[in-house]
Amino acid sequence: MLRFLQERVNKSTKDFDARPEAERAATRPESDALAGKQARVQDLMRRLAAKLGNESAPEGGR
Repeated sequence: MLRFLQERVNKSTKDFDARPEAERAATRPESDALAGKQARVQDLMRRLAAKLGNESAPEGGR
């Protein structure tokens, strides 16, 4: 699921970046929405990595 979210945000970002500069500047709310989606995927990745790191740590703190 996380991979699907990453791919979707990546495609949306590439589509947005392919637009002419004037069009991108005029669509600030869309740009902000993409940034929010990117941040959400980043947060989910960070949380997953932390959880996997905790689960793979040896018992007893060694």
